Amino acid sequence: MKHTHTTLLNFEKQRTKTGFLFLLPTLLLCTIFIVIPLIDLIYYSFHEWNGISSTMKFVGLQNYVKLPSTEGFATMFVWTVVYAIGVTVFTVTLSFFVALALDRKGKFVINRPFLRSLWFLPCLLSPTIVGILWNIMYNYNSGIINTVLKYLNLKPINWLETYGVTNIAIIIASVWALMGLCIVIFLAGLQSIPSELFEAAHIDGATKRHRLFYIIIPMMAPSITVNVLTTSITAFKMYELPLIISQGLPGFSTRLLTQRIYFFGFFAREYGIGSAMSVMLVVIITFISLIEFFYLRKREETF
Repeated sequence: MKHTHTTLLNFEKQRTKTGFLFLLPTLLLCTIFIVIPLIDLIYYSFHEWNGISSTMKFVGLQNYVKLPSTEGFATMFVWTVVYAIGVTVFTVTLSFFVALALDRKGKFVINRPFLRSLWFLPCLLSPTIVGILWNIMYNYNSGIINTVLKYLNLKPINWLETYGVTNIAIIIASVWALMGLCIVIFLAGLQSIPSELFEAAHIDGATKRHRLFYIIIPMMAPSITVNVLTTSITAFKMYELPLIISQGLPGFSTRLLTQRIYFFGFFAREYGIGSAMSVMLVVIITFISLIEFFYLRKREETF
């Protein structure tokens, strides 16, 4: 008996050692490309530096104090939050219903693998390509959207230079680009629901609405958590797509904090302020992600 116990302990130690060795490359890469740059970012945020000089001036919290007074900061901050919330809500909601439609079974349903591939296609394109495509479609004179509106005898819309309208246009393009991955995750969640549950619900006389609210949504809670977290983080970090569509115009109304960070770092040569804004964005993303995580995890336990 003692020999068996010793053998089990040795096996556990060996398995732990093997697992750590498998994790070591990932831990090393995360340390080099995430942890160390983050530490450097925090360090730079307390200094005044142009990114070239070999010396840096320590200014404490001065860079953080300057942030609210920088040009257009309030507008960009509000737009970043609104953009992230809007993209997350619409992407997750629409993806959920598209996944439900793609998961339907029946002889009149179009080839589902083909449709799934079409929905996932935007995820294979870079944000730059997506931005160029939507910029062309939003063109006032020759864009396909306004061409269709003219064909329907409707007034064309200035999608790229109108306050409010341009914001909506960017959210639409971003949702289109991000839906594919969410749909794949939702489809995986739908296919993991035991068919016995639907059969039992059918026998009990449950309607489609009852199956949706009492079987599908509760069983899909983990998929919803993953999609909300990943989509919101991606939206807060978005840079190329909104920039290419509108160039931040009109005014600062469609300029995100990520674009302003790039401006301070590579144009204004104010690495301290740029770093402080980056740290602020990291804190915002972390704070909102934690709220989403704990709330959605609590919902999973409730279900």
